[in-house]
Amino acid sequence: MNSDPLTAASVPDDSIVRDDQAEFYSLLDAAGERRGRRARLKLIDTGRLPSEEMNRLGRAGVELYCSDRSGRTPEDLAGMIAAAKKGGGLTAYFHHGPLGDEPDAGRAFDSVREIARRGARVCLSNKTMERNPDALRTLAGDARRGRNRLVFYHHGVPSEEWEEAARTGVWFHFALIAGGPDPDVHRFRALAKTAASGGAGLILHLERRLPVETLEELLAGRIRLQMFTPPSDYRSPLRPLEERARRRGLPRRSYYLYPQFMC
Repeated sequence: MNSDPLTAASVPDDSIVRDDQAEFYSLLDAAGERRGRRARLKLIDTGRLPSEEMNRLGRAGVELYCSDRSGRTPEDLAGMIAAAKKGGGLTAYFHHGPLGDEPDAGRAFDSVREIARRGARVCLSNKTMERNPDALRTLAGDARRGRNRLVFYHHGVPSEEWEEAARTGVWFHFALIAGGPDPDVHRFRALAKTAASGGAGLILHLERRLPVETLEELLAGRIRLQMFTPPSDYRSPLRPLEERARRRGLPRRSYYLYPQFMC
C-alpha cells in the first residue's frame, strides 16, 4: 500500500509542494493529472531530487521554483529550464546570495545572467544584502532576451538610482508597513511609469490604510496594489478603491511564488 501522502487525487488546485514532501512518481502522477485539468503543480526545489527527475517533472508540465540554496549547478538549471519549456511550464529562480564584490561573486553573476537569458524568471531581493543598480539593469536586459522580466523585491523607499533598471524592464515590489513613513506618491508613480515602458511594473504591498486621495493617485499611476488590511466599511469612500485594487490582480510573471509575499 502506498503510504505517500501526495497522490494525483489529493493535490488541490493551485497547490505548492516541496520536493521533500512526496516521492518522485507520486509527483509525476499528480503532474499528469493536473496538467489535464490545466492546473499545473508548483514544485519547490530543495535539491533532494536528482536533476534527471526534475527534468522529467518539468517535461510533465510542473512549474519549477528553484534557488541558489538548492545546490544545483548552472548546467543542472539549464536542463531544468529547457525541460520546463518543453512541458509548456516555467522555471523561476530566486538568487539569495551575493552578486557584487564578494569572493566568487563574479562567477555567480555570470551564472545568474545565463539563467535569465535561458528564459527563467529571475528574482532578487535586497532584504539581506545590497543590490547594485547596474547589476540589476544588466540582469533585466538578460531577462528580456530570455523573453521574461526580472523581479526585484526592494526593502526601503524608491530612489532615482533604480530608474535605469526600471527602463530595461523590472517588476518592482515595495512595502508600506504599519507605522512607516507616508509614501512618496510622485516617486512611486514615476518608477511605475518607467517600468511599464520596459514591459514590467510596480507592485506596492499595503499593510496599512491610506487616505482616499493617496490611494486614488496610486491607482491612477498604474501601480498594482496588494492589500493586507481588512475591507473598509461598505459606506466608506475607500471601499470601491480597495475593490478596484483587488480586482486588478498581478501578472503571473511579476512575482516569485506567492503574489502576497514580500521576499
